[in-house]
Amino acid sequence: MSEQEARQYMERLRSAPVEQVAAELISSVLNAAQVKLGRRDARLLIDLAAMMTDQVREYVSGDLGKQIDQALAQLRLHQVNAENEAAGREPEAGDLDRVPAPPRAAGQAAPAEQPRPASRLWVPGQ
Repeated sequence: MSEQEARQYMERLRSAPVEQVAAELISSVLNAAQVKLGRRDARLLIDLAAMMTDQVREYVSGDLGKQIDQALAQLRLHQVNAENEAAGREPEAGDLDRVPAPPRAAGQAAPAEQPRPASRLWVPGQ
């Protein structure tokens, strides 16, 4: 992308309504989740799209919110079916190493990190 093309893109993005930007971002995440159905990372992407939707819901049209909600419901159903089909198989390359935790409610604290085994690496100042 040339400098001029980048500048034009930034101008279009800056003047775009938030509904358009949100729709494009959420659509990209939903498309990625659809491609990854049955994998752990699909579940994470579905949850991410739902959280993004919840955050922008009051700033976008009701129609867009309904469309996204319908897509999320379908993806969740297909994800469960695909996970059941994939049960017992080895995880695919590039998938998450564990099932993602469900999203936290707004204001809910993050779970405490598990203590890590002591490292034998000496780090100055520690």
